[in-house]
Amino acid sequence: MKRVLFALPLLVMASSAFAAGLTVTNNSGLPFDELSASPAGKNTFGANLMDGIKEGALDNGKTVAIAALPDGMYDFKVSAPDEGILCTISNVEVKGSKVEFTAELGKTCK
Repeated sequence: MKRVLFALPLLVMASSAFAAGLTVTNNSGLPFDELSASPAGKNTFGANLMDGIKEGALDNGKTVAIAALPDGMYDFKVSAPDEGILCTISNVEVKGSKVEFTAELGKTCK
């Protein structure tokens, strides 16, 4: 019985890590409190991909794992209400379960 109880927390941790499948690095110069995605050019933004992630976890210069997205090109709606930011960054590539918002992408935030 002790072995089962010991293994249970490891299974929960492993499934949690697997569920958060996209690694996002923010070097855009902007803070991200909320992030939603749409296939590029479709304007069909879904739910906040950072739901349940604490505020400030994806400020400029930080990396965090969020909800999974398949590889492809996306438009991202970025929100940081306390800083007055609500914009869209278009044509961002997600590849290998990773995405980086660069300073150049941050400048395109409309």
